[in-house]
Amino acid sequence: MKNWMLGLSFLGLAACGEGKGTVTFTTYGEDYIEKEIPAAVGGGAGFVDGWTVKYGKFLVMLGEVKVATQDETAAQQGQAKVFDVHKPGPVVVETFTDLPSKDWDHVSYAIAPWPEAVAANADAQDVALMKTEGYSVYVEGTATKGSVTKRFAWGFPTNTLYERCENPDLGEGVTVPDGGEETVELTMHGDHLFFDDLQSPDAKMRFDALAAADKLGIAGADGEILLEELEAVDLTELPSGQYGTGGVGGVRNLRDFVTALVRTVGHYRGEGECSPKSR
Repeated sequence: MKNWMLGLSFLGLAACGEGKGTVTFTTYGEDYIEKEIPAAVGGGAGFVDGWTVKYGKFLVMLGEVKVATQDETAAQQGQAKVFDVHKPGPVVVETFTDLPSKDWDHVSYAIAPWPEAVAANADAQDVALMKTEGYSVYVEGTATKGSVTKRFAWGFPTNTLYERCENPDLGEGVTVPDGGEETVELTMHGDHLFFDDLQSPDAKMRFDALAAADKLGIAGADGEILLEELEAVDLTELPSGQYGTGGVGGVRNLRDFVTALVRTVGHYRGEGECSPKSR
């Protein structure tokens, strides 16, 4: 957690005559975060139970972007930043210049709480919220089905390192071009908060159980779904075949389940994957 305070680190410098290049990292929330997650139609993507979700905010505290191999580090982000990926993107996270032009197969980053984080494209009051509450991820939005609308505003203090990032088409890490610039997108997947399984590749997006939790609040069904209300829903009370944990430990209720899903929002170059490590 203290490594980011060391500032940019340029280690393993190239031998005399080796080319140099630039890598710019961006972050982006895609249409699901910027616009809407639709209801599934005709077997297409979306909520299988007929809901739609629109985000109003999707804040992430992002840091520790690192370009490396197993043996050496080319560059590491100096200071964590707060992004609202609901705003139009992509948005620049960090630019590293004069990197040795070769393959760097260990690219990683973190989504975690940092008290010293600064604003990127997030508003000042949102940055203050994240730091005061110790959040790494905060989302606000509305879910609609027919004439019913539910609001949610959820903050999470999760600390996740995304290691060994790769894209199925572009390979592991990043190749620094000789004399050129490569752009790498750290993509946030807002649909992941609503999956009904923590491990299955066939997980579906659902909202019925989340919406039903609203009635469990102290104020009754007031239209706002609280994390405390999700915590009151034991997974064993939900329909068979939904909300499978796949062996992930410590997940007993809907709040635990959504919190576990938060650790999966970070991706690499679109649909690329990293190995998330809880810290």
